[in-house]
Amino acid sequence: MNATTGGGATAGDGEPAAGIRASDAERDATLERLSAATGDGRLTLEEFSQRMDRAATAKTRAGLDRLVADLPTDVGAARSAVAERGPGRPSWHISPIGGLSVSGPWRMERSVIVVSLIGGADLDLSQAQLAAPEVTLTKVSLLGGVSIAVPPGIRVDASGFSLIGGTSVDAGPEPGPGAPTVRIRAFSLLGGTRIYRGGPASQREGPAEGSQLDWRSRRRADRHEWRAQRRAERRSRRYR
Repeated sequence: MNATTGGGATAGDGEPAAGIRASDAERDATLERLSAATGDGRLTLEEFSQRMDRAATAKTRAGLDRLVADLPTDVGAARSAVAERGPGRPSWHISPIGGLSVSGPWRMERSVIVVSLIGGADLDLSQAQLAAPEVTLTKVSLLGGVSIAVPPGIRVDASGFSLIGGTSVDAGPEPGPGAPTVRIRAFSLLGGTRIYRGGPASQREGPAEGSQLDWRSRRRADRHEWRAQRRAERRSRRYR
């Protein structure tokens, strides 16, 4: 016969029937395994974001265990395997006119280089698989900015140079230690860098096409802003 107390039901061995409560250290360890699996290409960024949210609010060890049941148990070995593969070859995308537009399932190599005279880079990273815990996108063009949609929990570092067009990164909670990192290096005469944050595609309102249309409308707004800046500069030079 199982013993009970005023504090609630217990299992036969004295453990709570609902399971052992999870500690902050155990939640952090689960997040570390999720991050390592994402950097090893086992989870997409969307899957990482979903599991990260559940890990942060998990109340029991059993809840945490379910999130990593299909992942390697040795985080160190998984990271060593990634490191042993070396830097690898960069993925090049070169075109005189036309940049890079990617959405849906795709693999983002450690280094992605986009070179064009006219053309931007529009990326939806929600279903991307990273080739490493840290990947870098380098974009070089005369005309064309960079727009990237990232799910929560991903660290984004943006830098570069643009004569007209700045850098805008949507605010969000600071990712924890060891979070997957996407570095953006953008260089152009006209074209800024825009980083949009949002929930996983499966949690967004409306179909995936709707989010893409909203993304494109933002890109059009960006272009209108840049044209307005150019017209203002021409007018200022005219009246000097």
